[in-house]
Amino acid sequence: MMRTWYAASPLSMAHLCELETPPAELVTIAGQAGIASVGFRIDPASPGGVCYPLATSAERLEVRRRCADNGVSVLYVELISISASTVAGDHRRLFEVGAEIGATRVTVAGDITDLDLAAEKLGEICDLAAPFGLAIDLEFMPFRGVRSLADAEAVVTRCGRPNAFILIDALHVVRSGTSVDAIRRLDPRLVGTFQICDGPAEAPADLILEARTRRMTPGAGQFPLHAMLEALPKGTPIGVEVPLVTTASSLPPVTRLSQLAASTHDFLSKGP
Repeated sequence: MMRTWYAASPLSMAHLCELETPPAELVTIAGQAGIASVGFRIDPASPGGVCYPLATSAERLEVRRRCADNGVSVLYVELISISASTVAGDHRRLFEVGAEIGATRVTVAGDITDLDLAAEKLGEICDLAAPFGLAIDLEFMPFRGVRSLADAEAVVTRCGRPNAFILIDALHVVRSGTSVDAIRRLDPRLVGTFQICDGPAEAPADLILEARTRRMTPGAGQFPLHAMLEALPKGTPIGVEVPLVTTASSLPPVTRLSQLAASTHDFLSKGP
């Protein structure tokens, strides 16, 4: 069997995997679990949501120290929600924090259905982020305004900035009705990162609840994950996003994360 490009891909992880764990501690357990890079929830994904602003220089220094000690890098920080009232300058601090702790990407989501306006706002964000060396990844979600890969492609293309990309999340691919062929046809230059998880073929009634608490370990569900991976450009960063605290609350975070990393690595190594 031919070895796939993603078989030994360095694995990243979303903060959602262990959202109750603060950034510095998350770096340590990620290193113990064999995870190469992490994402941090610096700003909330929804009003009042869990986040870790890393407001003090001491906190940011501790994150950098633990990254160096554990051989873990910071892939991205999140989340900016693009709405009609979004002002790019309001998010300068997120870019400053991200750059200081070594992040290379920022995740954004579109909460408006006017794709032209979303592209305009995304462009302003990209322009502000560029001097910090940050790429901007627009994540489509079926319960937000930018709901599908087609929507995200339209926004990023109209935006026209060299640091604008699309984050492709396996759950949102399936739940938005996006096909694997659509991923394959996408201009490779637009692909930022890929987030992997699994789930049942039939969608639940509450997509938001599923996205935040009901994701499954790769290989445990019915998503065409290997087909998605094969459709991606070679070398696309792969990050796992599966919160296990709801199903394995009795286990310590490092054990949960180690099991998740091991099963994800195993899934990737087996190939289609």
